[in-house]
Amino acid sequence: MKKTITAKNTIDVCIFLGILFVILAFLSQLVKPDFGEVYNIVQVTEKLHSFEEEVPDTIDVVFAGNSEVYRSFSPLQIFKETGITSFLLSDSALRLCDAAVLIRTSFDSQTPAVVVLEADTIFSDAYTHKDGYALPTNFIEDILPIFHYHTVYKASHPENIFVSADPKEKNHALRGFVETKEAVPYTGPADYMGVGDPVGINEESKKYLAEIRKLCEEKNVPLVLVAAPNAKNWTYSKNEALTEYAEKYGIDFIDLNMHLDDMGIDWETDTMDGGNHMSFEGSKKTTGFIEEYLRDNFDLPDHRGDPKYSGWEKDIKELGLYP
Repeated sequence: MKKTITAKNTIDVCIFLGILFVILAFLSQLVKPDFGEVYNIVQVTEKLHSFEEEVPDTIDVVFAGNSEVYRSFSPLQIFKETGITSFLLSDSALRLCDAAVLIRTSFDSQTPAVVVLEADTIFSDAYTHKDGYALPTNFIEDILPIFHYHTVYKASHPENIFVSADPKEKNHALRGFVETKEAVPYTGPADYMGVGDPVGINEESKKYLAEIRKLCEEKNVPLVLVAAPNAKNWTYSKNEALTEYAEKYGIDFIDLNMHLDDMGIDWETDTMDGGNHMSFEGSKKTTGFIEEYLRDNFDLPDHRGDPKYSGWEKDIKELGLYP
């Protein structure tokens, strides 16, 4: 016998869907992070747990951004050569919305004197949970955040709180830096910055840039924009866009792509993947350049020999990366 849909059936379905929506809405509030909306809850939570291992009020400089940061700048090298402490709040494909949360939260336990934001992040996707190719799911995630933060349990699980599932987070001694001996030469044009279409800073990136900039102003901490050497993705157009932005707001902008000769960058040995990221040898040069800038432009203390920072000395000795 063919079943017919009655008014009671329709009401029952509506009641069920209504109850389900209420439950999901309630659960959405439970899983939303208290530090603000982010794109990658696992990356951000892992990075914050690692950062919280540092002794309070001992970090002078925080670096934020994507993989360009953890391949280019080494906190241990900076400390060994200048006595300045730093930490890398960076991860693979980290979005600017995540960087904003990481920078803001860093002030909860530390009093950094300088905030450095790597520029490549500014020209990537900045949204918290919006992708141009997934508009329907974006709408659902806006209404019910549980569908965006459904992986929160992975980051908050007891096994992952102190030991990250990500291998590059396991060695906290590196303070976010990822060391690799791999070297794959870049073989493209020497004037790689002239390649590529004109590009500007999109509105969403401007929004988070303004958030970071205003936070630094409130904390009376200088914000510095830095572009790491990147023969694959960096262009004069990006340089011009950030130069204009930096001049408008009185922010320092350092484009290391304009200082390759000063650093002695050799694209045969100093990139790990054909020009996108620095190799370990390349990172020594980029780190040396940025530490000199920090030392010359800011009144940052030299903590070498201070018992409070003996852990840094111990890590440098045990890892043996900088003899």
